[in-house]
Amino acid sequence: MKLIAYKTYDYKCQTLVPAARTREWMDKTPGAFAYHCLPLVMANSLGWFLINNVPCEMEWDGTEPASGLKVWATEELTENEKFFMPSSHFGSGVVTFHAEFMFWTEKNISIITKGPANMPKHGIQALEGVVETDWLPYPFTMNWKMTAKNTRVRFERGEPVAQIIPWPMDLIDSMEPEILSLQTNPELYAKFEDYRKKRGAFNEKFKQDGKKRQKYYVRGEDSLGNKYEETHKTDWKTKPFVSNLSPDYHPPGV
Repeated sequence: MKLIAYKTYDYKCQTLVPAARTREWMDKTPGAFAYHCLPLVMANSLGWFLINNVPCEMEWDGTEPASGLKVWATEELTENEKFFMPSSHFGSGVVTFHAEFMFWTEKNISIITKGPANMPKHGIQALEGVVETDWLPYPFTMNWKMTAKNTRVRFERGEPVAQIIPWPMDLIDSMEPEILSLQTNPELYAKFEDYRKKRGAFNEKFKQDGKKRQKYYVRGEDSLGNKYEETHKTDWKTKPFVSNLSPDYHPPGV
Protein backbone atom coordinates (compact mmCIF):
# COMPACT_ATOMS: atom_id res chain seq x y z
CA MET A 1 0.00 0.00 0.00
CA LYS A 2 1.36 3.41 -1.01
CA LEU A 3 1.90 6.45 1.20
CA ILE A 4 3.28 9.42 -0.74
CA ALA A 5 4.61 12.67 0.71
CA TYR A 6 4.66 15.30 -2.03
CA LYS A 7 7.13 18.14 -1.56
CA THR A 8 5.29 21.46 -1.81
CA TYR A 9 8.45 23.50 -1.17
CA ASP A 10 12.11 22.58 -1.41
CA TYR A 11 13.07 24.37 1.78
CA LYS A 12 14.27 21.36 3.80
CA CYS A 13 12.71 22.84 6.93
CA GLN A 14 11.08 19.53 7.82
CA THR A 15 11.97 15.87 7.42
CA LEU A 16 10.08 12.59 7.75
CA VAL A 17 11.49 9.65 9.73
CA PRO A 18 10.05 6.48 11.29
CA ALA A 19 8.75 7.28 14.77
CA ALA A 20 11.29 6.52 17.50
CA ARG A 21 10.80 3.84 20.18
CA THR A 22 12.70 5.75 22.85
CA ARG A 23 11.77 8.76 24.99
CA GLU A 24 14.08 10.80 27.18
CA TRP A 25 11.82 10.55 30.23
CA MET A 26 11.58 6.77 29.79
CA ASP A 27 15.38 6.53 29.70
CA LYS A 28 15.47 8.29 33.06
CA THR A 29 13.03 5.99 34.87
CA PRO A 30 14.79 3.67 37.40
CA GLY A 31 16.37 0.88 35.42
CA ALA A 32 14.54 2.29 32.37
CA PHE A 33 11.55 0.31 33.67
CA ALA A 34 9.11 2.25 31.45
CA TYR A 35 10.34 0.20 28.47
CA HIS A 36 8.90 -2.94 30.08
CA CYS A 37 5.48 -1.64 28.98
CA LEU A 38 5.32 -2.95 25.41
CA PRO A 39 2.04 -1.17 24.51
CA LEU A 40 3.71 2.12 25.46
CA VAL A 41 6.75 1.41 23.29
CA MET A 42 4.60 0.27 20.36
CA ALA A 43 2.61 3.51 20.52
CA ASN A 44 5.89 5.46 20.60
CA SER A 45 7.04 4.00 17.31
CA LEU A 46 3.75 3.81 15.38
CA GLY A 47 3.96 5.65 12.06
CA TRP A 48 6.32 8.48 11.22
CA PHE A 49 7.58 11.69 12.81
CA LEU A 50 7.42 15.06 11.10
CA ILE A 51 10.66 16.66 12.26
CA ASN A 52 10.91 20.41 12.74
CA ASN A 53 14.19 22.02 11.66
CA VAL A 54 13.23 25.60 12.56
CA PRO A 55 14.19 26.16 16.23
CA CYS A 56 11.83 28.54 17.99
CA GLU A 57 10.23 29.62 21.24
CA MET A 58 6.75 30.89 22.02
CA GLU A 59 4.81 32.47 24.87
CA TRP A 60 1.09 33.14 25.37
CA ASP A 61 -0.44 35.84 27.54
CA GLY A 62 -3.68 33.90 28.04
CA THR A 63 -5.87 36.10 25.81
CA GLU A 64 -7.97 35.00 22.83
CA PRO A 65 -6.65 37.18 19.96
CA ALA A 66 -3.85 35.85 17.77
CA SER A 67 -1.71 38.76 18.97
CA GLY A 68 -1.67 37.20 22.44
CA LEU A 69 0.82 34.57 21.26
CA LYS A 70 4.39 35.56 20.41
CA VAL A 71 6.75 33.26 18.46
CA TRP A 72 10.42 33.93 17.78
CA ALA A 73 13.45 32.08 16.41
CA THR A 74 16.16 30.88 18.78
CA GLU A 75 18.79 30.84 16.04
CA GLU A 76 19.49 33.02 13.02
CA LEU A 77 17.29 31.64 10.24
CA THR A 78 17.51 31.65 6.47
CA GLU A 79 14.65 33.18 4.49
CA ASN A 80 13.39 29.68 3.71
CA GLU A 81 13.40 28.73 7.39
CA LYS A 82 11.53 31.91 8.31
CA PHE A 83 8.80 30.82 5.89
CA PHE A 84 8.13 27.75 8.05
CA MET A 85 8.16 29.47 11.43
CA PRO A 86 5.03 28.47 13.37
CA SER A 87 2.48 31.20 13.94
CA SER A 88 -0.68 32.13 15.82
CA HIS A 89 -3.21 31.57 13.06
CA PHE A 90 -6.36 30.73 15.02
CA GLY A 91 -5.81 32.67 18.25
CA SER A 92 -6.81 31.18 21.63
CA GLY A 93 -3.19 30.22 22.29
CA VAL A 94 -3.07 27.80 19.34
CA VAL A 95 0.30 27.45 17.61
CA THR A 96 0.18 26.37 13.95
CA PHE A 97 2.95 24.50 12.14
CA HIS A 98 2.51 24.29 8.36
CA ALA A 99 3.59 20.97 6.85
CA GLU A 100 6.11 21.10 4.03
CA PHE A 101 4.58 17.90 2.62
CA MET A 102 1.22 17.07 1.10
CA PHE A 103 0.30 13.45 1.82
CA TRP A 104 -1.52 11.08 -0.49
CA THR A 105 -3.02 7.76 0.57
CA GLU A 106 -5.08 5.14 -1.22
CA LYS A 107 -8.88 5.21 -1.18
CA ASN A 108 -10.51 5.16 2.28
CA ILE A 109 -7.14 5.51 4.02
CA SER A 110 -6.72 8.72 5.99
CA ILE A 111 -3.96 9.97 8.27
CA ILE A 112 -4.22 10.62 11.99
CA THR A 113 -2.09 13.63 12.87
CA LYS A 114 -1.10 13.93 16.51
CA GLY A 115 1.72 14.96 18.77
CA PRO A 116 4.61 12.54 19.34
CA ALA A 117 3.13 9.73 21.47
CA ASN A 118 4.11 9.66 25.15
CA MET A 119 6.26 12.78 24.80
CA PRO A 120 4.70 15.32 27.20
CA LYS A 121 5.73 18.95 26.80
CA HIS A 122 5.28 21.47 29.60
CA GLY A 123 2.99 24.37 28.83
CA ILE A 124 1.60 23.06 25.55
CA GLN A 125 -0.57 20.19 24.26
CA ALA A 126 -0.64 18.77 20.74
CA LEU A 127 -4.04 18.77 19.05
CA GLU A 128 -5.05 15.71 17.01
CA GLY A 129 -6.81 15.45 13.70
CA VAL A 130 -8.01 12.92 11.13
CA VAL A 131 -7.15 14.08 7.60
CA GLU A 132 -8.76 12.59 4.47
CA THR A 133 -5.57 12.32 2.48
CA ASP A 134 -7.13 10.14 -0.22
CA TRP A 135 -8.48 13.32 -1.87
CA LEU A 136 -7.11 16.41 -0.07
CA PRO A 137 -5.13 18.59 -2.55
CA TYR A 138 -3.19 20.62 0.02
CA PRO A 139 -1.01 20.03 3.13
CA PHE A 140 -2.45 19.79 6.63
CA THR A 141 -1.46 22.04 9.52
CA MET A 142 -0.24 20.68 12.84
CA ASN A 143 -1.64 22.63 15.78
CA TRP A 144 -0.58 22.80 19.40
CA LYS A 145 -2.58 24.46 22.21
CA MET A 146 -0.73 26.47 24.84
CA THR A 147 -1.94 25.34 28.27
CA ALA A 148 -0.07 27.80 30.50
CA LYS A 149 0.12 31.56 30.12
CA ASN A 150 3.34 33.54 30.50
CA THR A 151 5.32 30.33 30.06
CA ARG A 152 8.01 29.93 27.43
CA VAL A 153 7.84 26.80 25.30
CA ARG A 154 10.74 25.77 23.06
CA PHE A 155 10.87 23.55 19.99
CA GLU A 156 14.43 22.49 19.18
CA ARG A 157 15.88 21.89 15.74
CA GLY A 158 15.37 18.18 15.03
CA GLU A 159 12.43 17.82 17.42
CA PRO A 160 9.30 16.03 16.17
CA VAL A 161 6.21 18.24 15.99
CA ALA A 162 3.81 15.61 14.65
CA GLN A 163 3.31 11.86 14.41
CA ILE A 164 1.39 10.64 11.37
CA ILE A 165 -0.46 7.32 11.36
CA PRO A 166 -2.43 5.89 8.41
CA TRP A 167 -5.96 4.88 9.39
CA PRO A 168 -8.71 2.95 7.54
CA MET A 169 -11.70 5.32 7.50
CA ASP A 170 -14.34 2.58 7.36
CA LEU A 171 -13.00 0.66 10.39
CA ILE A 172 -15.01 2.46 13.08
CA ASP A 173 -18.21 2.39 11.01
CA SER A 174 -17.90 -1.38 10.59
CA MET A 175 -17.56 -2.06 14.33
CA GLU A 176 -20.57 -3.48 16.23
CA PRO A 177 -19.74 -2.75 19.88
CA GLU A 178 -21.52 -4.53 22.74
CA ILE A 179 -20.99 -5.25 26.44
CA LEU A 180 -21.17 -8.83 27.75
CA SER A 181 -20.43 -10.59 31.02
CA LEU A 182 -17.05 -12.29 30.86
CA GLN A 183 -18.68 -15.51 32.11
CA THR A 184 -20.52 -15.81 28.78
CA ASN A 185 -17.16 -16.79 27.27
CA PRO A 186 -16.06 -19.75 29.46
CA GLU A 187 -12.72 -20.27 27.71
CA LEU A 188 -11.72 -16.62 28.01
CA TYR A 189 -13.04 -16.48 31.58
CA ALA A 190 -10.85 -19.45 32.57
CA LYS A 191 -7.78 -17.74 31.10
CA PHE A 192 -8.61 -14.52 32.94
CA GLU A 193 -9.08 -16.29 36.28
CA ASP A 194 -5.78 -18.13 35.90
CA TYR A 195 -4.01 -14.87 35.08
CA ARG A 196 -5.70 -13.00 37.94
CA LYS A 197 -4.55 -15.53 40.52
CA LYS A 198 -1.00 -15.73 39.20
CA ARG A 199 -0.79 -11.96 38.90
CA GLY A 200 -1.94 -11.52 42.49
CA ALA A 201 0.74 -13.91 43.74
CA PHE A 202 3.35 -12.25 41.55
CA ASN A 203 2.48 -8.75 42.83
CA GLU A 204 2.93 -9.90 46.44
CA LYS A 205 6.34 -11.32 45.61
CA PHE A 206 7.24 -8.22 43.60
CA LYS A 207 6.67 -6.06 46.69
CA GLN A 208 9.49 -7.99 48.36
CA ASP A 209 12.18 -8.14 45.67
CA GLY A 210 10.96 -5.82 42.88
CA LYS A 211 13.11 -7.60 40.32
CA LYS A 212 11.58 -10.33 38.19
CA ARG A 213 8.76 -9.53 35.77
CA GLN A 214 6.19 -11.89 34.31
CA LYS A 215 6.45 -10.62 30.73
CA TYR A 216 3.40 -12.56 29.51
CA TYR A 217 2.43 -9.73 27.20
CA VAL A 218 5.98 -9.13 25.95
CA ARG A 219 6.26 -12.83 25.03
CA GLY A 220 2.82 -12.84 23.41
CA GLU A 221 1.42 -15.61 25.60
CA ASP A 222 -1.20 -16.03 28.31
CA SER A 223 -0.58 -17.37 31.82
CA LEU A 224 -1.46 -20.91 30.67
CA GLY A 225 1.39 -20.90 28.18
CA ASN A 226 -0.69 -20.44 25.01
CA LYS A 227 1.34 -18.46 22.46
CA TYR A 228 -0.04 -16.00 19.90
CA GLU A 229 2.95 -15.68 17.60
CA GLU A 230 0.90 -15.11 14.44
CA THR A 231 -0.65 -11.88 15.71
CA HIS A 232 1.75 -10.68 18.42
CA LYS A 233 4.10 -7.82 17.59
CA THR A 234 7.02 -6.37 19.50
CA ASP A 235 8.13 -3.93 16.78
CA TRP A 236 6.84 -2.27 13.64
CA LYS A 237 8.59 -2.83 10.31
CA THR A 238 8.27 0.84 9.45
CA LYS A 239 9.98 1.75 6.19
CA PRO A 240 11.65 5.15 5.84
CA PHE A 241 10.43 7.51 3.16
CA VAL A 242 12.44 7.04 -0.05
CA SER A 243 13.18 10.16 -2.09
CA ASN A 244 12.41 9.74 -5.79
CA LEU A 245 12.81 13.41 -6.67
CA SER A 246 14.47 14.10 -9.98
CA PRO A 247 17.68 16.23 -9.89
CA ASP A 248 15.94 19.12 -11.65
CA TYR A 249 12.89 19.07 -9.36
CA HIS A 250 11.59 22.50 -8.37
CA PRO A 251 8.36 22.47 -6.33
CA PRO A 252 5.80 25.25 -6.77
CA GLY A 253 6.39 28.29 -4.66
CA VAL A 254 10.21 28.16 -4.86
